[in-house]
Amino acid sequence: MRPLLDMVQLSLAVPRGEAGFWSIIVDLDRKGDWTGRQVADRTNVSRNIVNDYLRRLHLGGFTKIVGQHQKGRMGRNMRPENTYRLLKRPQRAPRLHRDGSPIPETAKEQLWRAIRMAKQFNALDLPQLCVGDVKPGTVSSYVYALAACGVIVGNWPNYRLVRNLGSAAPKILTAKVVFDPNKNVVLGSSVSREAQS
Repeated sequence: MRPLLDMVQLSLAVPRGEAGFWSIIVDLDRKGDWTGRQVADRTNVSRNIVNDYLRRLHLGGFTKIVGQHQKGRMGRNMRPENTYRLLKRPQRAPRLHRDGSPIPETAKEQLWRAIRMAKQFNALDLPQLCVGDVKPGTVSSYVYALAACGVIVGNWPNYRLVRNLGSAAPKILTAKVVFDPNKNVVLGSSVSREAQS
């Protein structure tokens, strides 16, 4: 049986989720018009999930419909499918509500941005560098996880960023591993500890 990290790496090889869909869309758009079917064919999720993201992108003003492509064989199931082009190309995948409006940054995304800006920091001061309300427990668990896999070094509460992974915040997955969405790699296991007061 494969170790957990190997299994996570294998499942990450197939693009999924909004970031995965976005990377496929950007790649297809470089070559010209594209369809939802082309996006779905490069991932292993339901076509409905891909179409939902495409609808939100369109409502958010990120895509335009440039034409229609006939899908299905002549006669039966002959329905036109929209072809798209991108109007905007942000580096990170747009995260949008069902009406196309942007979803605000999560606490961990705000923390990562603050860590990247500060480079050397006192973890107790991080919430003051964030726009939204970031709870102390979120700060300590995120900082400990990043320290456990060598992204930051130091001792609570003083740390220094040593691996600037990119603009997308490393994610702490439910499998208790730290994931870098910039390179689609697992950095290592996180170690949960109690925050010192």
